[in-house]
Amino acid sequence: MKKTMRVIALFLVLTILGTSVAFAEDSEIIIEPRSRYLATGISEVTNEGEGVLSIYADFTSYNSVKWASLTITLQKRKSASSGSWTDVKTYTYEFDAADEPDGELTYGYAEFEVHGLQTDYYYRVKCVHKVKTPDDTYESKTSQTSGVLLTSYPVFRSQSEEN
Repeated sequence: MKKTMRVIALFLVLTILGTSVAFAEDSEIIIEPRSRYLATGISEVTNEGEGVLSIYADFTSYNSVKWASLTITLQKRKSASSGSWTDVKTYTYEFDAADEPDGELTYGYAEFEVHGLQTDYYYRVKCVHKVKTPDDTYESKTSQTSGVLLTSYPVFRSQSEEN
């Protein structure tokens, strides 16, 4: 019993000595995201088959912005092992808050197909997603897809891929 009491007493002493009191100042800590306005920027490229590529890009902002743009550059290369990409064409889409029914611009997208490209090449998309903030500064993000092989034959997808 004496041994048990010593162990408990030692435990209590160590607990008391190991406890520290921390005083914190009453202040607000603000952690800001990397961007105050531009939340996301996504780009995609899909082989639709028969020489057709489908391209999609968008942006989302945390708060309303004055203006935004998507600058989408389509690039190609001959093979998966080839290191260099060449620009094929650049597409620019602009969005203005004044064009929105409520005057609030927080989202925009571009979606289109490209026909007449050379098949048996790999294609990818690089996109610059850019917004103009209410205080007239700019924020931007860049996205880039992996390369997809453009085929001359039809592409068959399962029903889950089509929905």
